[in-house]
Amino acid sequence: MPLAIIANQTPIINPDEASKGAQFIRTCNQQDIPIVFLHNVTGFMVGSKAEHAAIIKKGAQFVSAVSCSKVPHISVILGASYGAGNYAMCGRSYRPRFLFTWPTGRCSVMGAEQLSGVMAQVEANSAKNKGVVLKPDEVEARIQRLRKEVDRDSSCYRTSGTVLDDGIIDPLDTRDVLGICLEIVQRPQIQGSTGHRALARI
Repeated sequence: MPLAIIANQTPIINPDEASKGAQFIRTCNQQDIPIVFLHNVTGFMVGSKAEHAAIIKKGAQFVSAVSCSKVPHISVILGASYGAGNYAMCGRSYRPRFLFTWPTGRCSVMGAEQLSGVMAQVEANSAKNKGVVLKPDEVEARIQRLRKEVDRDSSCYRTSGTVLDDGIIDPLDTRDVLGICLEIVQRPQIQGSTGHRALARI
């Protein structure tokens, strides 16, 4: 059985990788080949160099290819799976047939350090607008508190505990789990009888 695998070599998707990913997904759909996504992604490349290389256009094409794909998708979160990178790699929002996480997997809008820094800045600006001046030690305490919250909420145990994936798997069992899933997705779809009518006894 043919199978396509899309994995992240580096945690950041650059313009060329996004374009290649979109073309690969379209090819898989033309050939009816299921796709396995192996996540370790923190997002798309940012900056003027990436923008000049059309990261927005190519990234949108990648995400669009995933969202329009009709072949079965199976996702495994190996490491990070953050933000738009999660969408591009067929995260929960894109309804893969199966989504598993390794014990090292993390799923969030951003990494703990980046998100806690952004949220601390938002809180500091809000306090400033209200005329409250935060002391540096208060700001640091907020950053540490937010970092702990994000670490806790992005852990694989939290995502599995809230049924955002199909379970945590031992990395050693990955091949067996994928084999079982591929057997399932290769089976024909169950179809109900089109001419069946309800029987009502009066």
